[in-house]
Amino acid sequence: MTNEYRYNKNPKDATLCRMIRRSITLNRKELGLEFEDVAHELGLSAGTLSNKLKPSMDTHDLGITEFIHFLELTGDFSSLEYIAGMFDKVLVDKCVEKSGVADINLLVDVANIENSDVFRVVKESIADGIIDEEERAKILKEIEEAQKANARLKDLVLHLATQDEK
Repeated sequence: MTNEYRYNKNPKDATLCRMIRRSITLNRKELGLEFEDVAHELGLSAGTLSNKLKPSMDTHDLGITEFIHFLELTGDFSSLEYIAGMFDKVLVDKCVEKSGVADINLLVDVANIENSDVFRVVKESIADGIIDEEERAKILKEIEEAQKANARLKDLVLHLATQDEK
């Protein structure tokens, strides 16, 4: 690592920029707002926000506080899920509502179904001895769904365990 701090060495992620712009567009239309209104809500001019969402504009990056405000404003966490996926992580909602042991029964069923889907898709994909791109994508999708189901189950068990300790 060098002591060169002047430049961000990573280029902007074009997919992430598109996702944020699409989310802003969909949400502003739903709320009857203009792009400029959304930019002002984020504390930016429309031109500055537009530049921050252009992959080719290396000098304008969306800051973390702007990104957090964007998430709060739109309620669309697909861009955050995308970032988690970049690091091979899965984003899962925390259990905040009243949950009980009966809910574990449902979640363990869901987790079992999702894990069975992974098993089925993998077995179907490897039957011919080759995994093509379409099969690979299907497998990864099923694995991600199983990871989310298992993470929800784990979160609920931890949530209930901490309630029992109180």
